[in-house]
Amino acid sequence: MAYHIKTAFRGTNPILQICDISSGSVRMAWEYPKDDLERGEDPELLAMRREEAIHDLFRRLFLLTTEQYLKGELEPMPRLGAWRRAPRPGVK
Repeated sequence: MAYHIKTAFRGTNPILQICDISSGSVRMAWEYPKDDLERGEDPELLAMRREEAIHDLFRRLFLLTTEQYLKGELEPMPRLGAWRRAPRPGVK
């Protein structure tokens, strides 16, 4: 399954959208949390919220990749150390 990845900024906050090319459906939509310093929120709480948003992004990307792998849409991962056993061009 091929994807079209759209990235943009909404104000100063980055957004990400991953769409399936064949159906056009949105597989994942993510937006970085907005800073609410003008509303008097604690800066440490805002930093924690931003860190959680980044962790959520990577968790969702992992799940999307895992779904592709289980459906057989990805090439199998090479075994650990397989690059060492592969013959190099010109070496006999």
